[in-house]
Amino acid sequence: MTTPLLQALVHGPLLARADGVRTVGPAVLPPGIGEALRPDIRDKCLLRRSRLLTVTGQTVSENTVAARSGVDPRVDKAVTDRSQPVGFALAEAEVVLRRRIVHVGRATWPDGTPCAVKTYTLDSDGRPLLCIRELFNPFIVDATVRVKELTEMEPVRAARSGPTVMSALTGS
Repeated sequence: MTTPLLQALVHGPLLARADGVRTVGPAVLPPGIGEALRPDIRDKCLLRRSRLLTVTGQTVSENTVAARSGVDPRVDKAVTDRSQPVGFALAEAEVVLRRRIVHVGRATWPDGTPCAVKTYTLDSDGRPLLCIRELFNPFIVDATVRVKELTEMEPVRAARSGPTVMSALTGS
């Protein structure tokens, strides 16, 4: 779902560039990702670092993907396929998983600029099978936090939209 939205923002296709895929133990997973994925101590995990690029080579997102290896060979193949985004590879393999948002907020882009970040799991049988963290290029996805004062008419709309916004942010 994220990649088509990013393609719409840049008005064109995005290319996946996997910087590396390796098999690791759970202790090696980056902070936040291991806690969200919740692998067993004996699990082997696939760890993929990749970027989505415009056709001109501009980085649109930097992604870290971790998957519990050996659970579903189609998932393992999708994560290790360096030629396309993981979501596209999963769709091509007809893998259906439930997305659960773990975190949305701000992080730091490699150049030190604040950027938007989203972390989510893709669950199978009620348990995370993959965890994906996406950092978005702040020159493409604005990470600026804006505060707007409410007028007398706006509190009703804000109150109605509050739970929906909270639900989207917390994943509940």
